[in-house]
Amino acid sequence: MEPYVIAPARRAFLTDKFLTCFDAAPTHWFSAPGRTEIGGNHTDHQQGRVLAAAVNLDTIAAVRPTKTGLIRVMSQGYPMCVVDTKELRPVEAERGRTAAFIRGVAAGFAGLGCEIGGFDACVASDVPPGAGLSSSAAFEVLLGTILNYLYFDGKAFPLETAKIGKMAENVYFGKPCGLMDQATSAMGNLVAMDFADLENP
Repeated sequence: MEPYVIAPARRAFLTDKFLTCFDAAPTHWFSAPGRTEIGGNHTDHQQGRVLAAAVNLDTIAAVRPTKTGLIRVMSQGYPMCVVDTKELRPVEAERGRTAAFIRGVAAGFAGLGCEIGGFDACVASDVPPGAGLSSSAAFEVLLGTILNYLYFDGKAFPLETAKIGKMAENVYFGKPCGLMDQATSAMGNLVAMDFADLENP
C-alpha cells in the first residue's frame, strides 16, 4: 500500500491558515476518511451485518500540541471552537455543536487513562456534509486520532477510537447512530462487520 500523502495545495492552504490563526507553524498532520456503505443499510444498530469502505475523500488537520489544556479547532467555513479539557462532562448548550464532538472525544480518551493535553488544529475536509459519506464520523475519528498519537502513544486500537466517536455523537452531540460510520473511518479500508454483539462487532 502506498503511504498517504496530503496534496501540496491542501497542505499549503492549511499551513497558511494555521499561521494566521495561531501565529505558529503546525508540527503534525492527521487525516480521517469518509465512508460509503456497500451493503447492510442501518443494520449496524439492529444486530446485522455490514459491508462498508473508506473513500478517498478525507478530513485533514494541521496540528500543534500546546500546554494550555485548551483544544482550539478552526475548521474551514466555521468559527474557532475552543474546549477546555478541565471540564469533560457533557454541556447541554453544546448539543448539536462542534464543541460537543471535541469534548466527547476528549472525555472518551480520558476514560481510557489518557492524560489529555491541549492542541491547536486547522481542519479542512473534502467529505461533503449531508452527502451520506459520514463527515461527522470522519471528524470524530480525526479528533480521536490526534489525541491518540499526541497524548496516548497510539495505544488505542481503531475500534476503540471508533467507539469513542460514537459515544461523543450519541451522548455529547445528541444524535443517535450505530458504529458502522466511525468504525469504517477508523479502519480506513474495506470492512465487513457483524453486529450480533452491538458493543463488540
